[in-house]
Amino acid sequence: MKKSVEFKLCGKEAKLEFNIMRLAKFEKALGQSLFYIMSTNGILRSMDINFTIAGLAYGLEKELTIEEAADTIQKHCDEGGILDDINDAIYRGIIASGLFIKAAAKEAAEE
Repeated sequence: MKKSVEFKLCGKEAKLEFNIMRLAKFEKALGQSLFYIMSTNGILRSMDINFTIAGLAYGLEKELTIEEAADTIQKHCDEGGILDDINDAIYRGIIASGLFIKAAAKEAAEE
């Protein structure tokens, strides 16, 4: 089960949705297992700028390059947004994928 997560990015509606392939690309960019991050409650410690960039690049409906994701994040912040706007959506998107916590997947997608 995978669900889209909606959020505001650069003042516009955007959607994140993760599947196995997108999560594999995300992990490769991070150099760390998302299973490990999710199972050790290390998600907050892992939310550095590389996490944000990779999560946005591989989670958006239309995937971005790492450079495009960085530029988009910079624009979002320049327009008054903050990294937590994006990190929250990435976290909810990972949960909504249904690959880590089944019971929370539906709830995360609906928030």
